Amino acid sequence: MIHSYLRIAWRSLSKRKLFTSINLTGLVLGLSSFLLLFSFVASEWTYNDFHENKDNIFRLVLTDGNSEPEIFLPPGYAAVMESQFTDIAQVNTLASQIAGGLVIIPDTKESFKEDRIMYADGDFFKAFSFPIFKGNADLTQPNSVVISATLAKKFFGSENGIGKTIQVSNQFGKTDYTVSGILDEISDRSDIKGEIFLSIHTLENAANRNGNDWADPNGMESGFVNLFVTLKDGVDKSNTENLITQFVRQNPDAKDETVILQSLSEIHLGNSLSDPLPTQGSMGTVLVFAAIALLILAIAYVNYLNLSAANILTRIKEIRMRKVLGAGSWQLAQQFMIETLMLMAFAFGISFLIVNLLESRFEKIFGQALWFGAYALPVFWLVVFAIFMLCTLLSGFYVVALSGKFGHQFQINFQPKSSQTLKKSLVILQFAISVTIIVGTIAIRDQLSFMQNQNLGMDLTQKLVIDGPSDIGENGASKISAFKSTVRSQAFVEKLSTSNALPGIGYNFFASGITPMVPRPEDKDKSYGMMIMDDEFVNTYGMTLVAGRNFTTEEASQGWGNSKKLMLNEKAALELGFESGEAAVGQSILWGDPYEILAVVKDYHHMSLKEEIKPMVFLPSQASGYFSMVVSSNQMRANLESIEEIYEGIFPGNPFSYFFMDERYAVQYKQEQQLGQAFLVGGIIAIMISCMGLFALAAYTVQQKSKEIGIRKVLGASSESLIQLVSKDFVILVGIALLLAFPFSWWALDTWQSGFPYKAGISFSTFLLAGGLTLLIALVTVGSQALKAAWANPVDSIKDE
Repeated sequence: MIHSYLRIAWRSLSKRKLFTSINLTGLVLGLSSFLLLFSFVASEWTYNDFHENKDNIFRLVLTDGNSEPEIFLPPGYAAVMESQFTDIAQVNTLASQIAGGLVIIPDTKESFKEDRIMYADGDFFKAFSFPIFKGNADLTQPNSVVISATLAKKFFGSENGIGKTIQVSNQFGKTDYTVSGILDEISDRSDIKGEIFLSIHTLENAANRNGNDWADPNGMESGFVNLFVTLKDGVDKSNTENLITQFVRQNPDAKDETVILQSLSEIHLGNSLSDPLPTQGSMGTVLVFAAIALLILAIAYVNYLNLSAANILTRIKEIRMRKVLGAGSWQLAQQFMIETLMLMAFAFGISFLIVNLLESRFEKIFGQALWFGAYALPVFWLVVFAIFMLCTLLSGFYVVALSGKFGHQFQINFQPKSSQTLKKSLVILQFAISVTIIVGTIAIRDQLSFMQNQNLGMDLTQKLVIDGPSDIGENGASKISAFKSTVRSQAFVEKLSTSNALPGIGYNFFASGITPMVPRPEDKDKSYGMMIMDDEFVNTYGMTLVAGRNFTTEEASQGWGNSKKLMLNEKAALELGFESGEAAVGQSILWGDPYEILAVVKDYHHMSLKEEIKPMVFLPSQASGYFSMVVSSNQMRANLESIEEIYEGIFPGNPFSYFFMDERYAVQYKQEQQLGQAFLVGGIIAIMISCMGLFALAAYTVQQKSKEIGIRKVLGASSESLIQLVSKDFVILVGIALLLAFPFSWWALDTWQSGFPYKAGISFSTFLLAGGLTLLIALVTVGSQALKAAWANPVDSIKDE
């Protein structure tokens, strides 16, 4: 019986080539979108799940309920917690943002600029299941290091890297490390993206800190590490949180603090959309992508149902004959279910092939590598099986609902009012989904454009930034001065400044304990972003001083520790209780010692418009982290070569690298750009599928009304009236879809924009553009068939069969 059904299904699909090709194309587009988005969603949802002990590992977060939760804590807490709480198996420290610098290979004298350098403690690789390729990956000894296999090959070639020595030159000076372990390829689905792990015990020796005593790995003052707590099996997390919180609150200065243990599995996306704890990814984005995948698949299937209903028109004789011969509704349904299953299987196979062949192109849209390992997950095949069965059963029941109106007699009212209503409802649903995606595409573009084109309060154009030297050697200050003076002498360089942080990249550090000269109780909860820069930075970046004066060259040379001078932005002046910038200038504040406020800088967007402006403190220094310069855009290649020659002459052994400030700043909007691209592609696919279905339905409508159209034309009807006859019902359906989609779209976009402190708002023109575009596409699609009917020879339409 099944064999017979399959043979009939194949003949049926082969016979109706237009129906089959349109349906197959729609299903391929829908399933391809589903496969791609599933791989992305599954990748995001399974971050960090390769760690064997993931259910027992938690990141320690400190919050007081008022300010943002703090994840960078003093490393000294690790030993205290291990000794005080028996439920804790171990506490690991990871310093991910302080170790970047230059890696020098003593054997070859080659040097490499590396950013993914971290400090970790001795038992780090016992808690975390990073794959070890060679060695024991033990960091308990000072001056030991674990590196990735990729870097081992880069540093040592084909030689065994275990026992080899590398030199790391960073803010802590130049230090030798011995390789104790080499890691195999680390999963892309890891929030810990280190490639070089240095033993943090190296910093226990003050000589290895280069005067940076805040980096003492046993210190209790400076917060610069993440603390990962591993609980023993069977321990209640909530109870441990309460115990640690009570312990912390024994300190009178921490009586409002609360300790939260954030699960390793929740570090990437959080536990919900409203999770207040810091995350690496965005659950909202992942859920939107999942919704787009299901919506496009729904559009493709609704399209299939509509065409199936219309296609039955061409199979009336077949269905009549089956009924006369005694076929029941369920037997009719089985035949159509087999056809659906066969078509979906073909579409699934083609979609799988497309996704694998065009992998690199799709990765550009998502901005990251796709994880095709998601297709090996049991949940993937469970979802695919559920989709296939649901679509197959629905197709069968749909045919039963239609064919149930047939009797054994030849007088058959094939399309009762109920089936027409269902078909129209499905068309409305298709276009409502399509319009929602189109509105989302336009609104995301508007929000992104708004953020990118706002006045930032500074000028990023024509800003070339050169990474400062990591291994500066002796007489560093004089080398920095020589480089600056030599570069300034170049005709194409207009301005030049140095800093240790940059807009869009971050702050040097955050500091609390900054108060007015008469401290207030609320000051202890406030934190300030610290920016280290020279006396030319304000001028180079076009910042505005509300009041006061800039640093002098002498003050920058002295540094903030000796000059006791600083500047504030407007937000910081307000936080410290000054009524205005003018009122703050000349006053002093306490940061351990009194510091004089030289000026107040007009608030500018140091980070993207996804964040509110933070209170900032500007500290004078002849910094060397970044060289920012305003350069002429003429002959840029030759200018860069000139700067590179000067750089390599003064800082030999340091790789020359550069970037343009406006491009680096724009990287902060990568997530929104990614979301916008996904919506754009999703919108195009959705409208394509919908219009293919509309085209086919219009063709069937023309076929159904061919005699009526022929008679009207013979009686003198104009082409315009005939086009209106065919088109008006479809245009009305699209109009209803617009009315249904707009309120939901507005609510969804308003909810999405509520997460931004600076909003573009939702413009009426967004809905006007989306609605007009959709109506135009629908009119062109239906109009092509209507025009074909209007121009046809009426004799061919009204002659007897």
